[in-house]
Amino acid sequence: MLERKPSKVVGIALPKDWIQSVTALLNQTYEKECDAQGRHFEVHGQIFPSELVVIFGFNPQDKSSPESSVSCFISCDTADIATPDLVKTTQENFVLMAGMFFDEVFATEDWSDWEPNWQEVEWKDKKYFYKMTRENVTLTLEADRLLREANFVEDLEDFDDEDEDETRH
Repeated sequence: MLERKPSKVVGIALPKDWIQSVTALLNQTYEKECDAQGRHFEVHGQIFPSELVVIFGFNPQDKSSPESSVSCFISCDTADIATPDLVKTTQENFVLMAGMFFDEVFATEDWSDWEPNWQEVEWKDKKYFYKMTRENVTLTLEADRLLREANFVEDLEDFDDEDEDETRH
């Protein structure tokens, strides 16, 4: 479960162009760290009926690697993205917060300040939520997709009428 608030719907994926641009920005900004550790950034984001969740994952290049990922989950209530201006502010804040988080990770040898439970944080007069895990969200999303295809996941409804495979990325 990626979302902070339990939901029985499949989240709507954030626009691919935004995801790709943020992913490229992180991979360029932290190119030295990516190369040195054989890792890369992957960004995922979904909108649920009551929240937005964006996950910034620093994952091994080799998906079969025993190395764990470093993932920063950031969430806000949908009221914080109710207007185009709020969406832009929230997107900028999420990217800045993720950057500060990864700056700390890369500046600290043997960083291990994991926080697997959602925590509230005030940032620029806004209330957001975050957690830091070892989860490789790309693999989690792929497993979720396979389970849905095999009908092992029940009681999920589409949040809108888009194709389910397109909404759960």
